[in-house]
Amino acid sequence: MKLNSFGETIRRIEAERIAEAQKAIEAGWTEDDHPAKCCPPEAKTPQPKRSGRSIEEIERLRRKAENKAKWWADAATRAQAEIDRRDASRPQFDHGMLNMPVVPRAREANAGDRIWRDMEYRKQRAEHFRHLEKKYAAQLERQL
Repeated sequence: MKLNSFGETIRRIEAERIAEAQKAIEAGWTEDDHPAKCCPPEAKTPQPKRSGRSIEEIERLRRKAENKAKWWADAATRAQAEIDRRDASRPQFDHGMLNMPVVPRAREANAGDRIWRDMEYRKQRAEHFRHLEKKYAAQLERQL
């Protein structure tokens, strides 16, 4: 039977094991000697400790979080300015507006709601990155 390279490797390893076992039997190995002579003792290897981040990497991550927090805060400010601009350009309500069709009023309200949700999301992202910045700053203080 023709084997691929993986099969050939397995065949070779098994042949080596059989040869070792035959040598052990010829040297006087018995089943009573099983755990002591052929099986290596199970030594627990200690789990390697994870090395912490370097100070340079923590500083880089802190600056990146600071930049992103600033960007998201500016984006939230822009969304708030857009909401304010929309509110300022909207005419004051009078009773003649009751005769206005529902579709344009709904479209206006939906657009305002979308901008407001977008602004809230931007505020949350800015807060998230401010939190990350504080976390990395605390890590730097601990390492220094």
